[in-house]
Amino acid sequence: MIPSSLIGVFLTLLAGALVGGVLIYALLRRAASREDGSGMALAQLQLQVSELIRSVHDARHQITHETGSQLQTGTKALTDLVQATQSQVSSQVATQSRDVGEKVGALQEKLARLDEEIRHLSEIGKDLRRLQDILRSPKVRGGLGEQLLENLLGNVLPAGDYEVQFAFGSGEKVDAVIRLPGGLVPVDAKFPLENFQRVLEAGGDEERRRARRAFLEDIRRHGRSIASKYIRPEEGTLDLALMYVPAENVYYEAFVHGDTTQDEGEIWSEVLSLRVFPVSPNTFSLYLSTLQLGLRGLRIEEGARRIVATLSTLQGDLAGLREAFDLMAKHLVHAVRNMDEVRRRLEGFEWKLARVESPEAGEDPRASRREIGTQSLRGHESEPSQESTPRLPDLFRGGTT
Repeated sequence: MIPSSLIGVFLTLLAGALVGGVLIYALLRRAASREDGSGMALAQLQLQVSELIRSVHDARHQITHETGSQLQTGTKALTDLVQATQSQVSSQVATQSRDVGEKVGALQEKLARLDEEIRHLSEIGKDLRRLQDILRSPKVRGGLGEQLLENLLGNVLPAGDYEVQFAFGSGEKVDAVIRLPGGLVPVDAKFPLENFQRVLEAGGDEERRRARRAFLEDIRRHGRSIASKYIRPEEGTLDLALMYVPAENVYYEAFVHGDTTQDEGEIWSEVLSLRVFPVSPNTFSLYLSTLQLGLRGLRIEEGARRIVATLSTLQGDLAGLREAFDLMAKHLVHAVRNMDEVRRRLEGFEWKLARVESPEAGEDPRASRREIGTQSLRGHESEPSQESTPRLPDLFRGGTT
């Protein structure tokens, strides 16, 4: 860009030149009108005007040269700045375009996944509606509750601790029984769905209260049915039963939520007064886990009792074995004595036979053998007094001495 100071100088010089020209022209006119001045004054004045004009031309030329040079430098700097700015802007635009493209691509992928999830949820909704249509049948609903109950029992308890579809003597069948040391605990699955759905679909408070009263009446009826059919101490059950509600929302609506605290407490107390304990999948799983720990402790206690009884039996067997061993040791002592006696007789017989063949035979060896045998027998007879059980190797060594 052209500096403002240089432009001001140029304009000042140009204005001065114009003013000077006008003044000279005025002076010339005045001089001509007064008198015809001398030629020397006029020539001097023309010379001054010529120098002034030359000075103005030189100043203009210098200003033009400097202005052109500065304009060229400013234009080049401006061009470089524009190019650098354009390059930087192009780079930033490319980076931003790339980032925007990546974000748009990721957003499109997420939208595609979201669309897939929406279709999946739509299919699940259709399946739930079909399941709801299927569950409208009380028989199918009851079968589902029994299956859920069996799966829960199988996941927590060993197979020997429960039995499904247990039949009583009257022919009544309960969904399951849990075997405890004190007796059987009947468990029956109940799924009061119709009036529960009416509670959920109620449009107003009055309609909801009517639907809830009908729903709670279903719970009372199921509790009375379980108490009358399955609590049978004469057939080995405990004096209680469990009502298994397979759905948490149904259990919550019946025994936890309640329109009022009084309503909630009344239904719970009424069912418990029948000795029927309502359970949901979560609470029943907790009960079963606690019960499993208790049954495991009882089995450990029973195993300890069996081990103690077995040890007592082994102690008796060990005492019998000790008696048999002592008796065998006594028999072996008598056998050694008899063996020594037979050996002495055999030696005496051999000595007599040798006397018949050779009268010069030595003395009877039975005397020395009798003395040695007597000492050996005395040693064996004294050992049982020191130890309750004779040692067999000592017996045999003593018998062969």
